[in-house]
Amino acid sequence: MSAIASTPHASPGRIPELMRDLASMGQLVKLPTRRGRAFPRVVKERPWKYPTARKRASQLLN
Repeated sequence: MSAIASTPHASPGRIPELMRDLASMGQLVKLPTRRGRAFPRVVKERPWKYPTARKRASQLLN
């Protein structure tokens, strides 16, 4: 943070050096990428208020 705060007071020739230092500090605090979920989230079907008749095998073909 001091690198950002000191840029207005730094000489123009020193600003690239301060930015390189800031970039190297950023690499130290960067978190690793998240791993994928073992069980991905899914949207659950909304339950019906009343029971419905199940489809017959002949209706599933259409």
